[in-house]
Amino acid sequence: MSDKYDITKHPNYPYTADADPKNAFDIEAFLSARLKLKPNEIYDVYEVDAEGA
Repeated sequence: MSDKYDITKHPNYPYTADADPKNAFDIEAFLSARLKLKPNEIYDVYEVDAEGA
């Protein structure tokens, strides 16, 4: 937002959402990611009581 430095001259500018909208962070896709369990792996399962906090 400042005229002191032209951000389009920065080497990482092509990776910003200003340069290309496909680089914008998609919070919906990030939050909908699920862990894919594999049948032969061992997992620890913990129960957390949030009401006692």
